Amino acid sequence: MSSVVAIVKSIVGQVIAVSPEGIRRVLIEGDRLLAGEEVLTGPGGAVTLELADGRLLDLGRDSQWSADTPDSSTDLAQATAQAAPSVEELQQAIAAGVDPTTELEATAAGPSAAGGGGAAGGGHSFVMLEETAGRVDPTVGFPTEGLSSAAALNSVQVGQLGTNNNLVTPPTTDANVATDLVLGATPSISEAGGVIVYTATVGQAPTTDLVITLSNGAVITIPAGQTSGSVNVQVPANDTPYIDGGQISTTVTGSTGGGGLTVTLPQTPAVTQVTDTIDTTTATLTASPSVTEGGVITYTVTLSNPAQTPVTVTLSNGQTVTVEAGKTQGSVDFQTPANDVYNNGSTISVTIENATGGNFEQLTPNPTPAQTTINDSVDTTTATLTASPSVTEGGVITYTVTLSNPAQTPVTVTLSNGQTVTVEAGKTQGSVDFQTPANDVYNNGSTISVTIENATGGNFEQLTPNPTPAQTTINDSVDTTTATLTASPSVTEGGVITYTVTLSNPAQTPVTVTLSNGQTVTVEAGKTQGSVDFQTPANDVYNNGSTVSVTIENATGGNFEQLTPNPTPAQTTINDSVDTTTATLTASPSVTEGGVITYTVTLSNPAQTPVTVTLSNGQTVTVEAGKTQGSVDFQTPANDVYNNGSTVSVTIENATGGNFEQLTPNPTPAQTTINDSVDTTTATLTASPSVTEGGVITYTVTLSNPAQTPVTVTLSNGQTVTVEAGKTQGSVDFQTPANDVYNNGSTVSVTIENATGGNFEQLTPNPTPAQTTINDSVDTTTATLTASPSVTEGGVITYTVTLSNPAQTPVTVTLSNGQTVTVEAGKTQGSVDFQTPANDVYNNGSTVSVTIENATGGNFEQLTPNPTPAQTTINDSVDTTTATLTASPSVTEGGVITYTVTLSNPAQTPVTVTLSNGQTVTVEAGKTQGSVDFQTPANDVYNNGSTVNVTIDKATGGNFEQLTPDPTPASTVIQDSIDPVTVSIVSNGNVTEDQQPVFTVKVSQALDRPLTVTLSNGDKVTIEAGKTEVEYKAAAQGDDVFKDPGSLTLGVTDASVPGATFEKLEFGSPATVEISDTISEVVATLTASPSVTEGGEITYTITLTNKDGLPINNHAELYFKLSDGTNIVVAANSTTGSATVIAPDNVYVGTNAPVVNAIDSVSGQDAWKFEQLTLDKAEVSTQVTDEPGTPGNE
Repeated sequence: MSSVVAIVKSIVGQVIAVSPEGIRRVLIEGDRLLAGEEVLTGPGGAVTLELADGRLLDLGRDSQWSADTPDSSTDLAQATAQAAPSVEELQQAIAAGVDPTTELEATAAGPSAAGGGGAAGGGHSFVMLEETAGRVDPTVGFPTEGLSSAAALNSVQVGQLGTNNNLVTPPTTDANVATDLVLGATPSISEAGGVIVYTATVGQAPTTDLVITLSNGAVITIPAGQTSGSVNVQVPANDTPYIDGGQISTTVTGSTGGGGLTVTLPQTPAVTQVTDTIDTTTATLTASPSVTEGGVITYTVTLSNPAQTPVTVTLSNGQTVTVEAGKTQGSVDFQTPANDVYNNGSTISVTIENATGGNFEQLTPNPTPAQTTINDSVDTTTATLTASPSVTEGGVITYTVTLSNPAQTPVTVTLSNGQTVTVEAGKTQGSVDFQTPANDVYNNGSTISVTIENATGGNFEQLTPNPTPAQTTINDSVDTTTATLTASPSVTEGGVITYTVTLSNPAQTPVTVTLSNGQTVTVEAGKTQGSVDFQTPANDVYNNGSTVSVTIENATGGNFEQLTPNPTPAQTTINDSVDTTTATLTASPSVTEGGVITYTVTLSNPAQTPVTVTLSNGQTVTVEAGKTQGSVDFQTPANDVYNNGSTVSVTIENATGGNFEQLTPNPTPAQTTINDSVDTTTATLTASPSVTEGGVITYTVTLSNPAQTPVTVTLSNGQTVTVEAGKTQGSVDFQTPANDVYNNGSTVSVTIENATGGNFEQLTPNPTPAQTTINDSVDTTTATLTASPSVTEGGVITYTVTLSNPAQTPVTVTLSNGQTVTVEAGKTQGSVDFQTPANDVYNNGSTVSVTIENATGGNFEQLTPNPTPAQTTINDSVDTTTATLTASPSVTEGGVITYTVTLSNPAQTPVTVTLSNGQTVTVEAGKTQGSVDFQTPANDVYNNGSTVNVTIDKATGGNFEQLTPDPTPASTVIQDSIDPVTVSIVSNGNVTEDQQPVFTVKVSQALDRPLTVTLSNGDKVTIEAGKTEVEYKAAAQGDDVFKDPGSLTLGVTDASVPGATFEKLEFGSPATVEISDTISEVVATLTASPSVTEGGEITYTITLTNKDGLPINNHAELYFKLSDGTNIVVAANSTTGSATVIAPDNVYVGTNAPVVNAIDSVSGQDAWKFEQLTLDKAEVSTQVTDEPGTPGNE
């Protein structure tokens, strides 16, 4: 851990600390200096450090100090010497007028306007000197004569420092005075840009302006009588994410003027440090979204800015990714575990643990993990079912399930017979016993076939049941089943007899039973009974009390060992029945009052003898023998004028005769509606023939028939007249209006609007109106004129005529100024406006007087004008000038909008108009218009046509009494131009199957926002703003051992940017990467039994292997021939195959020669499918040992 050797107490200007690794940082008050760091004050900096022992160390400008050399805590003299100003610094300070023997007040960081260590122009002109209270030895280590301005200064009395500028003010000045020039600059700015202030200071004020030219082209002018001058230089931004702080060095290239002042130019440049701003670069980790187990995950680190030096990224899985200098991406591959038959798909999550390098100001890892799903490759494990080959009926069948691979967890296998077999973890077999049914009546000397319905568990990637059934033969015996017939014991004639066959055992298949009456009964499989219905004949087919007897003739089916019919007949007694005849009454549905209702009786069967029907109204209807209907008429009451329509309801009370077994009346009544015939009653209105204005009119209603109930009559004047029940007349009084001012000697006409009540079939009002004449009298109405009491010249005077009564018709009033005022009907007032002349037409304080000359209309009995005049005072006014803004109505994006300001009067002096977009328009004196041009944003590729609205914010000048901006905005439509953008994809070259196909997605021009591109495989890539391409890597096809070259073709299907749409978006053609095979060798190796006894079996095994462990599971059968002619078959998709041969046997005792064999050749349809199949032809040997036998036959 680094130790702290000093603390920064105060700073002037910019001071830098450099670490042993070369990392620079700008110091501020309170910072700690660590062992090994070097302090650089630069040309304009100074710093005070507090050492570990509490002492303070002051460092002036252009100083260097290290925390290791010297150790100021042990060698103060050396530290002080190191911190002391140089000879050159003292010379420059003395030349600038500083007294080194004077104690100076310690300064805070930065410049001070009131004086201190430097001039107010930036505080960088003088060197800070250590305070001292001792005497200074005049031997200062350098000549005190010969300085460039010494001779002149010897005769100069040094004045007092000014309180405002720290400049030396000499009392006298000689001609051709020599002086040094000191150039200072702002000590530091950041790379974000800013202003550098350059300050030039001389020891002697010039008598004329002194112009100083700098190496950057800037010019500083020191005015006559001053000793310093400054200039501001704008430094553009150069903000980058890299550590690239630097410095700007400027020198003085020459000077002119000064009034004979001889200026010595400084040789030391003014330096401004450019410090880095801290911009963060993010390192983001992505990974292949998914791979198959045994596949390769590619981890890619993407930097948000290109690296200047290599970047090393350490992943949480221990791998390292390197992003090369100049690039933004680097990748590393991770090999997942090899394939197996078990379910072990998972998700791998990897993060960035550390990232270094790249020369970034700050490199920050994105903490989001990169996740990859590892999918299982599906390998099949087969579950095969076997069973006991045969059992005796009632015996036990054992079902055994065998797995082709051991189970990792218990496997549950459901059989088609409903049983379950469990294979325990770690095993390949499990069994269950099935008890066959005991002896039964069915033919079932048969074969039971059971299959696997479902198999789960074992953690297999795919567990597949073998569909081959396990079969067992079951032997049988014979038993009898009886079929018995039963029937309904009795039915009524015409009823249904149900015949039921009952089996003594359930049928396994449908049983068909044939009855002696020809019908067939079916007993369904699984049931013991079946039925059939038999319809008996109608009445008189069978004699009363007859019996029907039926037997079983034949019975087949049911899979019974023996099916025997019971011969006992099924018997049914058939009984007789009684039938009912119904008498139904109907009537005319409706008649008019006074009409005839016809009642009709209808029988459900013809009568054998006459039938007499008595109705509830006392009438009788007769139905003659042999018929089913009879009728009678009923006369309704005569017509009248009142509402009395009704409904008549009649029923059958009794019905006899017809020789029916049973005659029953239908109780439903027969109904008839009796409708009124419509007779009209008229209501007529009469009134008093005439009355005087304010008198009473009597209105009388007369009915043409007396009312049965009160009649209410509504009149058109809103009144109501009531005619009481039993009467034909009713009256009401109407009060006419009192005397008024209008001509209204008129006639009042009233009609009947509505009449209700009286129980009339139809009550109709007589439409003739009742009229009354109202006589009239004469009254006076006065018309009075008023006016606006005062207006400003050029303003409007409003003249108002007021009537003492409302006008019934329009009133026209003629004024003495020739104008006319109209008072509308129903109102008492009317007005007219009078425009006064413009300025100077009327004298200030003048009065206008107007009277009414004539007034007519209004329907008044007498209309009289008031002769009093209406007077208005006219005051003087101020005139307004309006400034109106117009603009080009439309431009194409990137075009120029011209804004024009138009004044309603010419300007006497220039007018300045400020627009809402910040621009200024000037209208010159004597003119009414001025313009300014506005450059619209440059053309782009997005749909962004819009409307720009600009208004006048302010307008001044022109010497107008009042200048008012028109608030209406000037609008310009900015129209889009159509610029096509093409997004394309190209191949980065062909690859082998173990490599990722790489494409480059390109856009025809750099955009100002990120472009998201959708590829034809559904993946998306993003081209960052300001760039024109991005690389896309597809998943590798994957290395294998078979010949399977191919290709990958991708196209662009969509592209979009956030917040905008393209004017025209075009896609390029698809790109193709050809994928070639890598050569992965498969070696076929032969092994053999190391030793056997003579006559024993030697087992030869062929094994296929790949050094990388790649799967060898996609081939047909392979046939290997050995050198002795033996053939070994490696099954399809397998890696091994075996064959056995018999070792030689002889009769001799002793060592036998070993059996030697080797692979000779291979064949099969897929033998040439491998990229490289190598036959290991190394010989294998089997030792043959003696087999003990009978003497002489060893």
